Amino acid sequence: MTSDPVQDDVVVIGAGIIGATAAYNLVQQGRRVTIIDRQAPGYGCSFGNAGGLSPGISFPLAMPGIYRHIPEWLVNPASPVTVLWKHLPAALPWLLKFLHEATPARSRVAAEGVRKMMRNSLDDYAPIIAFAGAEDLVHHVGQLYLYSTDEGFQDEQRALRTRTELGIEQRVLSARELREYEPALSDIFRHAIYFPGHGHCSNPQQFVERIVRACVNKGGARLVQQDVIDLRPGSHGVRVRTSGGERLAGQVVIAAGIHSKSLVQPLGWRVPLESHRGYHLQVSDTGVGVLRNVMWAERKTLVTPINDGLRVAGTAEIGGLHAAPTRSRFDQLLATLREVYPDARTEDRKEWMGHRPCTPDSLPVLGPLPGNERIICAFGHGHIGLTAASFTGRAVALAAANSVISETWREFSISRFA
Repeated sequence: MTSDPVQDDVVVIGAGIIGATAAYNLVQQGRRVTIIDRQAPGYGCSFGNAGGLSPGISFPLAMPGIYRHIPEWLVNPASPVTVLWKHLPAALPWLLKFLHEATPARSRVAAEGVRKMMRNSLDDYAPIIAFAGAEDLVHHVGQLYLYSTDEGFQDEQRALRTRTELGIEQRVLSARELREYEPALSDIFRHAIYFPGHGHCSNPQQFVERIVRACVNKGGARLVQQDVIDLRPGSHGVRVRTSGGERLAGQVVIAAGIHSKSLVQPLGWRVPLESHRGYHLQVSDTGVGVLRNVMWAERKTLVTPINDGLRVAGTAEIGGLHAAPTRSRFDQLLATLREVYPDARTEDRKEWMGHRPCTPDSLPVLGPLPGNERIICAFGHGHIGLTAASFTGRAVALAAANSVISETWREFSISRFA
């Protein structure tokens, strides 16, 4: 004889930054929240991101002309984006959808969605940061985009003009002015753009953990460390089968990152979610003073002051969930760090690789599952999860309250993949 399942008001599957901000917003509504994850808070993809908070990001990855880079992705292992040959057959459907999203009309729709998520993200974060007591982790000190070549800076001109038209504050810096912002930078950079409204988080994992712990301690949420196996919607709720048993929830939020795909597929939805494997090196005791997050634009690589050192992260590798990390990616990051900050000591370092959950159009899947509206989607944030999480948490809470969001957030519906 089996016991009755546990009764939950709202179950949030995933204790990364998306699940954490969703839980915060639900707790603020007075909901009783149970957060379930196989790992401790912030130890999935959220652990290893570059730490940038960049509300001025305005474009999806799939932009017109991106197809010209595909050959380099396939043959150049040092490219900012690479595809492992062994994974190419499995990744091909996703890549074809990605190219389909790069038409002018479709990329414009995606860009509108990206800007909708990003533009007020730091304002949305303000109460979350205060609630979590994380003021020491979030730094509103701006961000620098660096260009080591005239060609790289010239390629940025269209984006520069578009951001100006959108009202995003940015300042073009000369090489001399750049040194005033970051004196320890190498002299190889010829141009820079400074974004005063950007910032960074100096410990993403701890930021997530503080939000979750505050939800538990101040909001009465519960944290359960179990693996979620599947979901079974019914007339009275959603049965959540976990490695520790079965629970019955009034509503469920799927915020499980790359693993969300396997939860919605048995419910009749095949979401094109591909891992862009991200790498980072974290170096302690570097001996250089760095104030803010910087991105070397030509290499799509970021360096961020983290804890007592620096984190260098970026690039993307399409290689599936099971292949071992590629050793050369860490070597590339180390070489980049030494070029950006030539005086930095790099002996004391740690390596990480994780899975960014990416859709072809760079937009997450947000909102109720059609036909199973007790289930709310919140996954697929790709490269912008840390910045977009504050918007997502607000969207989840509105969806959970049965607010009408279909028109406001139509770009994010899972129905676009039907």
